Amino acid sequence: MNFFKCKECCSVAMEIVSGEQEGAKVFQELLANTTDASGEKHVPLVEKKGDTILVKVGELEHPMLEEHYIMWIYLETKHGGMLRKLTPGGKPEAEFQLSSDDEPVAAYEYCSLHGLWKAEIR
Repeated sequence: MNFFKCKECCSVAMEIVSGEQEGAKVFQELLANTTDASGEKHVPLVEKKGDTILVKVGELEHPMLEEHYIMWIYLETKHGGMLRKLTPGGKPEAEFQLSSDDEPVAAYEYCSLHGLWKAEIR
């Protein structure tokens, strides 16, 4: 899964179809962090309960302030993926329901200050 950030407006986009795209020069590929130096606040944690997947952000709950919060969580699956947008004041977590023939592959989260983070799901 590839994510890109616009150099002009800071919007984040997800690549659905790969290839040379119109306007590609204004987008920079985001490289997901997988290890938090403090080891506590950014790496997604994944809990599987049957077909339900709960993704929480950080071993210590990540702040959800106007100026610093988790903007979204994306669950990549074998058949596609699902996105949950979050808001300041809420919990830094999201629940996803998979079909019985789907499997989680990776969880991503985007912090308004510290960027993109990823956890592979085995």
